[in-house]
Amino acid sequence: MRLTSPLLAAAVCALGASPALAQQAAEDWDLTTNAEQQLTLATLDFGANVLALRCRAGDLDMLVTGIPVSTSATRKVQVSAGAIAAEDQVWIAQPGQPVLGAAEPARLARQLRAGGDLDIRLDPEGPTDRSHRYRLTVPASAAAVDAVLTACAKPLDEARDLLVRVSEPVTWSAMPIPAFPRSPAAQTAGRGRVGLSCIVSPEWGLTDCRVESETPPDADFGASALRSARDARLNPPTNGTDIRGQLLVFAMQFEPPGGR
Repeated sequence: MRLTSPLLAAAVCALGASPALAQQAAEDWDLTTNAEQQLTLATLDFGANVLALRCRAGDLDMLVTGIPVSTSATRKVQVSAGAIAAEDQVWIAQPGQPVLGAAEPARLARQLRAGGDLDIRLDPEGPTDRSHRYRLTVPASAAAVDAVLTACAKPLDEARDLLVRVSEPVTWSAMPIPAFPRSPAAQTAGRGRVGLSCIVSPEWGLTDCRVESETPPDADFGASALRSARDARLNPPTNGTDIRGQLLVFAMQFEPPGGR
């Protein structure tokens, strides 16, 4: 099945299939653009799974379909791709959909520019679940990946991709508490989610924070998350591990004051 509709942003979330251990290599990325929807989308069809790199209105995500529907908003995964080797990550689940989104989509996309295997292992989600593994062979073709990254103003090379990620559980001495934006778009959306990456400073604060994902985009959720991170502080891990200088990847959820 080749995905060629300009409505691929919706189609990707609707696709689903049974999990498979490994898939044959796709021939090449299919690239779709739609100026009216501010959409640039590159997809690889593996039959049971589809890999999609999507820039929509300035917001970038990397989606994998054909994943068991999750019962929570996130899923623990172990990822290998390029210079990323068996790294523990937390990916974003799509409610009610067999889809997972990468925590750092631009970083993962850059690792796939030269092709190779994307290996994803999902931890069991409950006592009756089992682990799942997906090994998707990506062709060595950077043009479509570069087009999507460029559409979202993401660099094609980034030195911080190679920084060690914090793998220890963290606790906060001063938790970031973002304010719900007053923008009309935020008020209409009612809730939001922002994925951040920050370097842990020598004083256990957060520095060089960047927005990795923002849903919905252009509603000031990312800006609010960045402001709240300025005064955040971490407690040193109780096991003595020094995570200063490492990159902390985490998410902030936004709910309107008083709820809805």
